[in-house]
Amino acid sequence: MNTTANADAMTAILRQISLDWNRTISYGRSYIAIFFAYVPGFTCLMAATGSTLDSVAGAAIGGAASGFLMLNITLFSYEQMNNHHWMNGIVPINRNHQILGRFAFLIACDLVAGLEVAASIACAGTIMHEPVKVTDAIDFAAMTVLTLVLLNAIVQPFLYRFSPYRAMAAIILSIGVIVGTVIGLRKALPEFEKTVEQLAEAISRHQAIALAAFLIIDVLALVFSSKISLHIYGSKDI
Repeated sequence: MNTTANADAMTAILRQISLDWNRTISYGRSYIAIFFAYVPGFTCLMAATGSTLDSVAGAAIGGAASGFLMLNITLFSYEQMNNHHWMNGIVPINRNHQILGRFAFLIACDLVAGLEVAASIACAGTIMHEPVKVTDAIDFAAMTVLTLVLLNAIVQPFLYRFSPYRAMAAIILSIGVIVGTVIGLRKALPEFEKTVEQLAEAISRHQAIALAAFLIIDVLALVFSSKISLHIYGSKDI
């Protein structure tokens, strides 16, 4: 009985992943081509115009993070278009598996983003005649994936609770509160900036430990986010 239930659950999750993939490619091949080309294209352009490798790496990670985060919002926007979200009440996938499938699809996209960032930085390093070490490329890819997983885990409850546009407004407002808090702490606590610098230096010295800690935070965030999302989504009529 458990084996059958697990198989049915996996089938339902795979159906949700397939639905999300079809939603992603519904905008056309040109959209997909541009979506995947803009990060390597931009980083190579920066490399060719004299930027440093550190600035190129930061731009690549930031560009991929923002782009792939927008992909998550796009999926919810697509569901709202022409009342397409009503299909969620028709397809034979319960809400729990819809949420798990959405997270699984996003994690797969996050892994692709990590590979894209690593390849983009490696290409930029070649243009700048500063070869990127394999271990550094892996670190860049891991940081991209872990950052995206955490960001998606944070925004997911907002997207299930509000419409995509209201969710974006709530996310932007939350970011503003965080930025304002940081600015306030810098002014109120003279040692705050120094503490942040020391923390960043410690992370750079112990990258493996930092990535492991980041992974644990991501796992906890995914569990917490999925529970909140299911609570919100389960109370809605579809």
